Parts: sequence; structure tokens; C-alpha cells
Amino acid sequence: MQQIFVNSSLPDEGGGLIISGRFRFSDVPNEKRTARLTPDGTLDATYNTSALGGGRLVPWNNGLVYVGTTQTVRRLLPSGYQDLSFIEMNLGRYFTSLQGGDYHVYPDGRVLMSGAHVLSDSIRGFEGLYSLIWFSNEGYLDTTRTHRRCNGVIYAIEEQPDGKFLCTGTMTTYEGQPVSRVFRVEADGTLDPSFTAEVQPLGAAQSYFVLQDGRILIGGSLRLLDSPQVRSLIRLNSDGSLDESFNLLNIEATFTPSQIPNVSTIYELAPDRYIIAGLFDKINGLDRGGIAMIDSSGVLVEDVFDGLGCGAYEFVQSSGSTTYKSIAGIVPSNDGGYFIYGAYHGYDDGTTNDTTQRMVSKLYGLSVGVDEPATPQTSILRMYPNPASTYVVFEVGLLEAPKNGRIRVLDIAGRELEQLVVNSQEQQLVLDSRKLAAGTYTIVLEEQGAAIQTKTLVIR
Repeated sequence: MQQIFVNSSLPDEGGGLIISGRFRFSDVPNEKRTARLTPDGTLDATYNTSALGGGRLVPWNNGLVYVGTTQTVRRLLPSGYQDLSFIEMNLGRYFTSLQGGDYHVYPDGRVLMSGAHVLSDSIRGFEGLYSLIWFSNEGYLDTTRTHRRCNGVIYAIEEQPDGKFLCTGTMTTYEGQPVSRVFRVEADGTLDPSFTAEVQPLGAAQSYFVLQDGRILIGGSLRLLDSPQVRSLIRLNSDGSLDESFNLLNIEATFTPSQIPNVSTIYELAPDRYIIAGLFDKINGLDRGGIAMIDSSGVLVEDVFDGLGCGAYEFVQSSGSTTYKSIAGIVPSNDGGYFIYGAYHGYDDGTTNDTTQRMVSKLYGLSVGVDEPATPQTSILRMYPNPASTYVVFEVGLLEAPKNGRIRVLDIAGRELEQLVVNSQEQQLVLDSRKLAAGTYTIVLEEQGAAIQTKTLVIR
């Protein structure tokens, strides 16, 4: 794969990787949007390599996968072919797509989609442009919901642990009320007036990470109020005010005068270590080609990812050329390692400089030197990876043989979605997290109906 970029990736149980973006393979005609790679990185010929997709991948039940397009959302079968039980959204009688944005998948397969699209539901009074729109798990407009308007485009949405959604885009009003470029809505789409972000026009968020204490890490290309400087990573308090205890890094993209640096992914590796990835090549003057590690106060960890990072390449077209050099994201593999993906040629991690790397690379597991928080003397529950996308391993340690022990997986409403039986003092259990929609879940270790330990699990 020599060009152009990978937007999203999803590891599978066999060690391979489903990818989405825009790419060309040798000996494969035409540009493709979705494909699967085998564990050694070659193209999987058994999977339908197609023009379906291009955007974010979200796993769902029984191996089904949602994928974003430039305008709407599709659902794919495990074979890569389109799941026709989820219609092309434009075939619904009330919906016409225009400018695509982002989407969220609920546990039952319903979809919330952002952007700017036309509704023609005169019976229920939804006519004209709308920016938050709900769909059934069959792809039809959900006529039981209240769809929402703004005076621009909502490009990114992210569900918080409490079911609210963070939103960003080009708007200045939402449902007729003034909003910042980053705002928050309730689960039903009504504006949350308790949140006011100090982000001015020409600022846009691309990634969010909500901490357990309610503070929010935001990556993108952001301008704070009364400041002309672009910031690629900030932290807000739960009410949207700037957390001034967080260190503001000087993140630059010196290789291209035409593009603004941004952080497109924030990945929690441990309670005090975060991996950030995106479009940049310098942080505080140090080489960091698209990927870096920070601690919980925003300070750069200097002894990790200390090579040149991802390498640049020129994509030449008749209309001109574009310099690509970015890492779009990082996801855990099922063997303890990690996949990185994006738009790059070559990768230098400070130890190995491999000029043959193209768009997707695999990293060994990272040791960050941070101990897990102390757990009660009676039990130990560890889980990894977290966030997860294909599987989660639970390691349980008890002082005595458990009596009616179990691990429960609860959604944000407290409903049990999965249950694993714990029947020995030391046990390792595996959960197929592809059954769960992207979001935040509560993991409870119980014995005889009483909670021994509780943890938070994020599914990407």
C-alpha cells in the first residue's frame, strides 16, 4: 500500500486488521475504502476489498461492523460485504444526505449521526437541515426521536460516561442558542447549559477523552478565547472551563506550511500515561513524528517515541501535490502489541528505523513503568487492553475460592450486557468486546451478589 491514508482500523480475533480509508494496493485495480490485512500485513484475499466505507469503524454484534462514509453510515458483514438488512440511508423516504460528520452506535444497533443533512418528515415537523439525526438499527430515520438543528455542521461527536455527547463543528448556534465550537448535549440532544467551553471560532476538536473525575482531554486545532495561538491538546474542567493545571505543549507541523498541527487520537495506556497521535512533527522542539507520550499533567515523556516517528511522502495528482505525514490512531492488537495507522512512509521509533513501513505498523507492547492503583487486600481484578476494540482479558486473584463469583459488564444505565463466571482463586477470562458498541462500561467483580471491585472499561 503506497497511498493515500488509513483513517480507522479494527483488529480481529485472528491477528489481522480491518482497515478503512483511501488506499491503493499493487495488483488491485482502483482505489479502495475498506480491506482486511492478514497478521503479516498482506492483503487478505478472502475479505471483500471494496469502495464501501472510508471512515471510522465500529464493531457490533456477531462480527458485524459499522463504517462511516463521506456522507452516511453502512454496516458490513464479517466477510466485508454490505449487510443489506441495514439499508442505504438515502433510500429512506424522509432523509437525504449532504455533508457527513461523525456517528455513534448504540448497543442495540441504532445510530446517531452528525453532519448537515436534509429531513423531509412533514408529518412530524422535521423539514430542512438537521445536524444530529437518529436512525433505527435497520437504517431508517427514527421517527420517535427529536432531531436537532444548528447553523453549521457538527463534525465530531463523542459519548461521555453519563450518556451526554460532546460535539464540535462550524456552528455558532444550536437549537437557536449560542454555543462555542465545543459544546455538550444531553442524551436526547437538548443543549447542556452547564457546559461552556472557552474555544473561539476557527477552533475545532477532533478527539476527546473523558477522565473519571469528569475533566476532558481535547485534541484538535484549537484557539482559546483571547489567544491567537493554535493549541493541539488542552484539558477542560467538567463545566467546560480551561483546566489551567494542565501543561500546554508547543505542538508544531514544521514539514508543511499549509496544514495546522492537530491531535487526532488520545489513548490511555495507564492512569498516568497517554499516547497522543496526529499531524505534527515537533513537540517543545523535539522530534515527534505523529506520535508521543504525555503524563497526566500534560508533560511530554521524553524517553518514549524519541525517534523521527512517521516519515513524509508526496501524493501527486494532476491538480498538484500534497505532503502526508501523520498517524491517525493507535489500537491494541490481540497479542499485547499495538497497531498504528495513518498516512506515512517509513517509521523511526528511536530504536529501529524501518523505511519500508507503509500506512500501518505494528508495535511491541509498551512498558510505561506505572503501577496499577492499590486494590483491596481480598481481591485483584486487572483488565487489558483498555480502551479495547476486539477483546478484553480479565485477570482475577482472590484469597479464597469464590462463592458464586462473577464479572458483570454494565452499560451506562446499569443494565447487564455480559456476565462471566469466576470459579477459581486465580483465573483469566476473555470477553469478546466486539459484541459491545463503542462507549463506556462498568465492570463489577462480585461474590454472592456483593460487589468486591469496580472498574471502568472503554470500548472504541
